[in-house]
Amino acid sequence: MTSKERIRAALEHRETDRVPTTMQCVETAWENLRNYLKVESNEEVMQHFEIDTRIMDIPPYIGPQTEPFRNEDGETVYTHPFGYQYINKWNGVEYNWHIITQPYSVMKTMEDFEQFEGWFNPDHYDYNAVTEFVKQHEDKAIRIGWPGPYQVFTLLYNTEEFYVNMYEEPELVKAMLDKYCKASYEIYERMYEAANNKVDIIRCCDDYGTQISTLFSPSMWNDFFAENTKMFVEQAHRHGAYYMQHSCGAIRGILPNLAACGIDALEPIQKVTGMEVDGLKKDFGEHICFQGGIDTQHILPHGTPEEVYAETTRVIKALYNKGGYILCGSQDFEGDVPPENICALYEAAKQFRK
Repeated sequence: MTSKERIRAALEHRETDRVPTTMQCVETAWENLRNYLKVESNEEVMQHFEIDTRIMDIPPYIGPQTEPFRNEDGETVYTHPFGYQYINKWNGVEYNWHIITQPYSVMKTMEDFEQFEGWFNPDHYDYNAVTEFVKQHEDKAIRIGWPGPYQVFTLLYNTEEFYVNMYEEPELVKAMLDKYCKASYEIYERMYEAANNKVDIIRCCDDYGTQISTLFSPSMWNDFFAENTKMFVEQAHRHGAYYMQHSCGAIRGILPNLAACGIDALEPIQKVTGMEVDGLKKDFGEHICFQGGIDTQHILPHGTPEEVYAETTRVIKALYNKGGYILCGSQDFEGDVPPENICALYEAAKQFRK
């Protein structure tokens, strides 16, 4: 099987010749792996681990630029193409973005919404880069996607106001969500076309859960997020791709809602209450492919390679049955995950080769 065939088989719940794999890292983790494996590029790292996917979240931005500047505290302020501003702060291991301005927060009323002109523009992206990316990785599974109907508002709109306005100004919130999603939809449409419909997965990122529960009741989730989720699912299927829902946290309460929208896959499967891998496979495995599940909060950063190997083996045994599973961590690999443990994770998959 090629990588593309292997990933597609997993998403179709068919058996594969080996466990399908994917991989994402923060830059510090990539650097650690390059040094550990003594290679020069991230591509060489992925080849070493036999990674089946190649990922382009969004095409390169080619629109108007806002130059970085210094604020009154001497910190460098950067402006994202979507319009929010951020600074980088060192956490002891790597730099993290800290959002300091959110452009959608000026919309307090429907009148504000109707007059707002700061929406991102689908014309400002290089779709030729998508065509070239697909050509470079013809035998790999191609994945696209970025924050979907909800998560973007943690970057573009004050989160507390968002929750309050879901109750006090629901039509305003729905209008903003719809406007954002329509712009995303147009970018995805152009990406599918530039890829000549060779995109395999779209992954929309929306963290609907906390460590203990969902952020929204199932009925509220339906009211605000279901229709746009269905829209992206239908778009993916029309272009021969599969829809993968990303959501951190304990989201079992809305899995029936997501299934009703027609999603094909779910990731990252954090090790939290309600997301136990055996139960997920039993209750949803017939229709949903699972990706991830190897704990990036505890086992991967703090365990031994032997413990990581054992935990990976347990998760694969639970989820890799009649296909329906793609191996990776339960989040991007962070800089605090030892390279030895990442090696142990992918080494464990070799037990299951056909």
